[in-house]
Parts: sequence; C-alpha cells; structure tokens
Amino acid sequence: MDKLLAKKTFSYPIYRADTEYRYRKIGTPTVFAELLMGLAHNDFPQLADNNLAQIAHILKLDFTFIRYTLENLNDTGLIEHIDLPDKKDDLDKLPLIDLKLTDNGKKFYHEKKMPGRRRTEYAEFWFNPLLNEYIGKPKQSASNVEDVVELNCSLFPVNEALLQQLSGLESTNQKWFDAETELEHDGISVTCDEDTSLPQTVPVKLTLDGNRYLNIDSEDKLFSQWINTREPQVIKEVLLEPMIFDAEDAIEWDVDLDLPENGLLSLVLADQESDTRQIGDAVEVKFNEDQELDDKTPLIVFSNIAEAELHGKHLFIPARLDDSDGLTRIFFRFSDNTLFVEETGYLECYFDHQPCPLPAKILYQESENWLADQPALSQPNMAVLAFMANFVPAVDILKKLPEMTITQAVGFAKLIKTTWNKPFKPEGWEEKIEPLNNENDLEQFAELFPNTDLSLARFSAEAQRQAFDWAVNNEKSTARKIPELSDLLAQHKALGRLKPDELRLKDIKQNSLEQIGQWQKNVEKIDRTFPAISASNGIVKLSERLKQWQTAVFRLFEPLDETRKFAVLDTNFVRKCPGSLSAIQTEGTVILPQTVLNELDYQKEKFKRDLATAKQALVEKTEQCEAIVSVDIDAQIADCDALLDRLKAELDAVRMQLNQLNSKERPNG
Repeated sequence: MDKLLAKKTFSYPIYRADTEYRYRKIGTPTVFAELLMGLAHNDFPQLADNNLAQIAHILKLDFTFIRYTLENLNDTGLIEHIDLPDKKDDLDKLPLIDLKLTDNGKKFYHEKKMPGRRRTEYAEFWFNPLLNEYIGKPKQSASNVEDVVELNCSLFPVNEALLQQLSGLESTNQKWFDAETELEHDGISVTCDEDTSLPQTVPVKLTLDGNRYLNIDSEDKLFSQWINTREPQVIKEVLLEPMIFDAEDAIEWDVDLDLPENGLLSLVLADQESDTRQIGDAVEVKFNEDQELDDKTPLIVFSNIAEAELHGKHLFIPARLDDSDGLTRIFFRFSDNTLFVEETGYLECYFDHQPCPLPAKILYQESENWLADQPALSQPNMAVLAFMANFVPAVDILKKLPEMTITQAVGFAKLIKTTWNKPFKPEGWEEKIEPLNNENDLEQFAELFPNTDLSLARFSAEAQRQAFDWAVNNEKSTARKIPELSDLLAQHKALGRLKPDELRLKDIKQNSLEQIGQWQKNVEKIDRTFPAISASNGIVKLSERLKQWQTAVFRLFEPLDETRKFAVLDTNFVRKCPGSLSAIQTEGTVILPQTVLNELDYQKEKFKRDLATAKQALVEKTEQCEAIVSVDIDAQIADCDALLDRLKAELDAVRMQLNQLNSKERPNG
C-alpha cells in the first residue's frame, strides 16, 4: 500500500467568456425595399439602363426614404456594398445596374423577408479548459481554502475558435433569441481574459510506493486525467516541487537517510510531525541545550552535571551527544527499555524513473539501546527512580530501590506524589526500610505503612529499649500498637497501683501475687527475643517496685499455720455481740473484712447524724412549747373569767326568781 506523504490544494482557472451577439429580427420588406431588391435581382431588365433618380421621380419618393432603404439593404448585406448618396442629386450617379443582391439577399428576396435594424446583446459564460466546455459559474473559490497553490494560466490554453463555436451553440438558449432572430455574419465576438478567471480548487496527493517511487494524483477525476496527460517534467515543476517546498526549507543538514530494515514507525515529509502513537508513553530526550523545555511535559535532558537530578517533570542526567547531525528527536520508553530515534534528511526516491531526493523525516526503533547503558539509567539514583515511577509499575521500581531509612522513604514517596500526583506504596516496600531509631521514625512508618504490623523486629536495639516508655508516657503513642508490648502494657496499667510504701488491704490478695508472677514471666519471655526491651526504664522501675511491694507484704503477713483458727466477722455480729469479741480473739485470729469496716464506719457516722438531727428537733419543739404557754394560757384565763361572770349573773337571776316564788307561797300557806 502506498504511503501518503502530503496533501495540497491547487487551483486552475475557469475562464470567463464575455460574448457579444449581433443580430437582427426578420420582418416583411416595404414595397420600395422589395422593388429595389427586384431591381437588384434584375427582375426588370428593361430598366437596367436607368438610374435611381429616374425611379424616384416616377414614383415621387422622398430622398430621405430612398437613402434609408438603401442604407438598410447595404447594412444588412442584402446587396453588394455601394456608396450611399449624400444628397438627392447623387441619385443620378447611381445606375440600377450597380444594384446587385448578395447570396443572403437572394435568400431573403425569394422568401419575401428582410432583416431589421442591428441589435446587440451580451452574455457571460464560464469555460473549463479541462472539459473544453462551458459550465456553470464556479461555486468554490480559492479564497475559502488556506495554502492554495495557483497554477499558471499558461498551462491551460484557450482555443478562440472553440469559444466562438460554443458561444454560437449557446445563442439559441438566450432569452432574446426566437424564430425571427437572425445572427449577422461574424455576429459573435468572444473575449476571454486571464484577469477575469475564477480559480477552481482541487486536492492533490503525493504518495510513495514500496519501490520508493513518488506518485502524484488527485481525487478529482477531471484533474487526475489532466495530470496523466501532462509531461512528467511539467508535473514535477508545477505540482511536486510546490508540495515539497516547505519540507525542503525544513532541512538543516544535508544528510542522507537510510531506512531501517525493521522498526520503521513513521515516514513523513521533513516539515511534518512524526506519528508517535506507536511509541506509547515514551519520554522525549532533549540532547541539545538549545532545545526548548516544556514544564508540563516529562523530559529527559542531557546536561553537564555530576549525577542525575529531578527538577519538576524534567530529569537531568550527566550525558552528551557528540554527533547529532540529522537527529531531531529521541524517545526512551522505560517500560521495556526501548529507544526511538527521529532523523531528518534526504531519502533517495524516484520520479519518472529519475532520482529525486525527498526531504523526509523518519521515526524508527533503534536496534542498539545506547541510552539505557548510560550510568544514570543503568544504575539509577533516587531522582531517576522517582522519574521512572510515572512510567514503570511500582513493583518494578521497588526492585531497584536500595534499603533506606524511613525518612528517606517518606521523602521518596512525597517526591513522586509532588511530581506525578500519584501515590507510591508497593507491597513489600516496608521490608526495605532500615530499623527504626526513634519515636518519630515510628510515627512516619505507621503513616506510610498503615496496614503493616509494628513488630519490635523493625526497631533498632536502642529504639526497642525506649518503645515501652513511649507507650507508657503517651496514651496516644503509636508504640501502643506494637503487638509484643500489648500484654506488658495491660499488666503495667493493672499493677501500677501497687506501691510498697502505701499498702492497701484490698490489693493484698492472691490475684495480685499471681499477676506479679505473670509480669515477671512476660518480661523474661520478651527478653529472650528482644533483650534490649528488658532494659526499658518503665519495665525496670515497675519490676523493682513490684519486688519491694511483695517484700513489704510478706514482712507484714507471716506465712500461715494450717492449724490456726480464723474468725471472719460480719457487721451484724459486731453490733449485736460486742462482748463476745474478746473470747473469740483468744481462740484464734479475728479478721474484719474491709466491707465490714466500711459498714461500721457508715453506721457510726449515721448514728452521729441521727443524734444531731434529734437534738435539733428537740430544740425546735421546746421553743414551740414555750411560745404556746406564754400566749394560749392567758387567753384561757380570760375566757374562764368571762364564763364565771355569766354563771354568777345567771345564779343571781335564779336566786331572784326563787325569792319571788317563796314570797308568793307564803301568803297561801
């Protein structure tokens, strides 16, 4: 299949043919005109010796009318040309024998017809030199298309006789033409000027076949036929050279191009862009300091530096290219270490079986990847690896990463995020992190690897020694997530309340002693795997304090005799039988649980509160009684006095009645 190299628009002229028609309308001749035509036809031989003045005298015709009729016959070509008389006396000088009909005049005479006055009409036609025909006015204009090459009109000559013939054929299509219209002899004049032509645009394509032969053709069938009928040298000059002109101008070095046997990806003219779709996400390499750098585009830049550096999306590497003639661009694909090269120069081609160097640009895959052997890429540092992270899977970057501190890892991940706006967290990266040295390292590790267990094995010996203290001193410390410390931290919280100088009875129990024993076992267990952890300040201090607590407990509480009796008293017994306490104490040891002591203390305090409340109530009642005595007794005495007075008055009334009765009874007695 032929390779399309270029498409260009050309234009050829469509000529405007300005046509002038001269014609007459055919009518019936006047009587005198018919007479003159008869005389000219020699229909009256007996009058042949007379002149026109005698005829005018006999017929009494006006000179003006005679001259007008002669002028029409002369002008329409019905009679052979004569000199028209200027005045009446000149008619004597015009013998009838000089009047002779032309062949056209004889035709009209026999038909008894005569052309009228001369008329003129104009028409505009458009001549296509490729068709050699008149066409409609072109609709397409070269001004509507950019970068049009206008072909010279000399390539499209015009045959004037053909234009006359075409205009003659078109006359019958004009509005003014009818059955009574007669064109004059030589009554068509055609003017065709290059300045009045309109351009007709056509697409032209340049292709290259498998034998490197250049071919020029057009999708326009008419123009394609024209191309095939021209001399090859003409086509080369007027079509090929304009199509490769810009490509010629783009050539900077006179370099001969060699097409690779394999790996050719693109072949275009030197002024066009290579087709880079097949190189995928390959990165362009800027090997010349004069080349422009686009901040938004990932680039590899050759530079005079000691080691590779990453600035934004540009990777600067210590490299140089001595021979770059013809070399325009280089691309490197990290995913498979493939190098692509673009060169510009002249490709040996042929046109019309003659050598024709083609200014071309080729893009191909380099068989020897010399760029991958550069130390900056074969032994990549962190800057190179961060640049590669945008083009290579993270797992492949991980294989090239060295062991590093957590601070370096965080910085590397942040560099990738800043440069490419993408995370970098490949699985297994945590195994390449050096031992953590401090609490800040731990926090960074937990943030970078949130799903990774924080085993003590990831810590240095010094960090192992301090990890327990970090967790104890800060409840929000990430060290609390270390699985090996979980049991110790839980026991530390439970046993931390035991203080040898403040023994509390509720703590002195078998469970506390068992927890202390378990603490010691856990410390010994973790010490076997991580010896440094046992040197932790928090573990050492708590172990020593627990040891002191045990000593204090054993000092106050001797070992128990199995035959010895114990009496555990409850609250009710102590309250109801206080006198029995001495007898019980002589027979064994009395134990008062803390709960009993608490209840006795509570009842004692309650009794005190009740007593105080009773005293307060008694005082209040006494005050109320005193108030009642001082007020109510006086009122009662007053009421009694009033009552005695009423009784006394009533008694006096009774006595009076009795006395009256006695006095009444005495006279009757």
